Amino acid sequence: MLHITNGDNANLYLKRIGIQGEFQAWQDALHEGQITAHTDLKDISEIRGHFLAEYFCIDLKIVQEKFAERDDTLLQLPEHEAITLWLTPELFDALIGLQFLAWYRATGRPLNQLFIVMLPEYLPPHDLNPEQISQHYQSRFNPSAEFIQLAEQVWLGLVTSLSMLEHTLTLDFKFWPNLKPAMIRYLEEKRLNHGYNRTQWQIIEALANGPLSLAQLFGANQNQEEVIFMGDLSFWCLLEQMRDIINIDTDECILHQDIEFYHGHRCELNSKGCSLL
Repeated sequence: MLHITNGDNANLYLKRIGIQGEFQAWQDALHEGQITAHTDLKDISEIRGHFLAEYFCIDLKIVQEKFAERDDTLLQLPEHEAITLWLTPELFDALIGLQFLAWYRATGRPLNQLFIVMLPEYLPPHDLNPEQISQHYQSRFNPSAEFIQLAEQVWLGLVTSLSMLEHTLTLDFKFWPNLKPAMIRYLEEKRLNHGYNRTQWQIIEALANGPLSLAQLFGANQNQEEVIFMGDLSFWCLLEQMRDIINIDTDECILHQDIEFYHGHRCELNSKGCSLL
């Protein structure tokens, strides 16, 4: 059994609680940048690898190595080997799930070798104990034709246009209930309101009452989410792009710093930022 998850922490947790099999993280923050319609793993990795390296200021070789590990694991998997896709309610997982399913369908692998675990919260979990996670794993299911059809329709909307994605919200999401709120949140992140997306407005509103440390601002933004999905690196990238309306008390790039840096440096709205309130 090969388990597909949203990241290395999820893999470590599942191993620790005794879930058997091999584990592979999908390794892509698909809420950042464009999502390619390609379903060939090598093409996906080439396109996304260059974007992620540039956007997150990461050495391209490191990104390519991560993707190569993922691609080799999947492409060398025997056809009879079963795969379990772990899905949580967050946007991060919804996008990973849609892209994985598009790839899986394109390979022609049999659906009876694919299983879905649909969790009600994050992985690693905040509230569920190991026994409960194991119970969800025991309740894994083969996706029905209706599940696959929904995923394919939403995927098509996702890689075509925001308006087409919005149109898919009229579909029946009973086979994947968490997918609809995730796509709504994706649209909020991609569509601009007076020049800013939802996360940027949350940042502006969090700073409305005065300066905060970078760490406090990150937490204040997370507290405004119905379901948290954005990691700290994505957040720092977005904040760097807002220096025209936010004063940060250092000219140093705030990406890839240690924890003391984020607690020690502060930021506040400048006059342009305050005028937005």
